Amino acid sequence: MPYDEETGLTRDPRDEHTDADFAALASFLFARTDPLLLGRPIGEDVDRALQALNDTIRQLLGQAPAHREWRNEVALACSWDTLTGIARQWNRHPASTRTGQLMTVAL
Repeated sequence: MPYDEETGLTRDPRDEHTDADFAALASFLFARTDPLLLGRPIGEDVDRALQALNDTIRQLLGQAPAHREWRNEVALACSWDTLTGIARQWNRHPASTRTGQLMTVAL
């Protein structure tokens, strides 16, 4: 089985990512974007960018079950790769602005 050095995961390429995998990844991302969107106003341009990011995450998360049902493995893998790419950018972002604690996720 191939080993992905960047993510530290060993997966058989035929293994599909489960709905639980997608949900965990989305939870990780929403834990970072929701407080920024729901907190204090931070500026019109930033608000729109965060809303677009949040919408993209929701769209990809929503598409995953349909891709699985249609047996569209390429689209499913593309959704997963896009979400993990987004998550990598947020991997060391403070989970809470109040505590300043950092969280990591295995991608």
